[in-house]
Amino acid sequence: MLAAAGELFRARGYEGIGIAQLLEKSGAPRGSLYFHFPGGKEQIGAEVVQGFGVRTAGRFRDLHESGVDLDKFIEIVFKTTAKESKECDYQGSCPVAAIAAGFGAEDKMLSAAIRETFAAWEAVIAEAAAARGMSAKNAEIFASAFLTAMEGAFVVSKAQGNTAAHVNASRAIKALAAALLAKA
Repeated sequence: MLAAAGELFRARGYEGIGIAQLLEKSGAPRGSLYFHFPGGKEQIGAEVVQGFGVRTAGRFRDLHESGVDLDKFIEIVFKTTAKESKECDYQGSCPVAAIAAGFGAEDKMLSAAIRETFAAWEAVIAEAAAARGMSAKNAEIFASAFLTAMEGAFVVSKAQGNTAAHVNASRAIKALAAALLAKA
């Protein structure tokens, strides 16, 4: 159910998916949905965000721990995001961003999951930048801009149907990193 939901949210956003589509895509009976997910669609969305968030934070951490320099770190992330956009034929984006763009103020569980996921990603990215010589304050600025550029690249890539946004975001974040490292 969660894998199917992730694919649907990635392609259509949170508001663009209903329970009927989730059931159809997953092949699960309606009764099992509310048995396993008593919080309904919001709980499913939150669990998709949390699962994707943990996996992605792990990928950032592995890349950080590999010891690559900051330019290579940036390059690898944006080449990966470009590849993911291309592999889904530019019909999807990051499921966290897709869900974040469409949930409502009343979706407290979903809001918390998204906030925690983005914070975890920023923490790992900031840790990687600081370990490569950036001051703690600049590493926080860098991580926020990195996340913004990465998620924005997914959205623009989907709209334009090409990987140019990922390439350009990578270049911009490398320039930001150089400027922030110079101020360390």
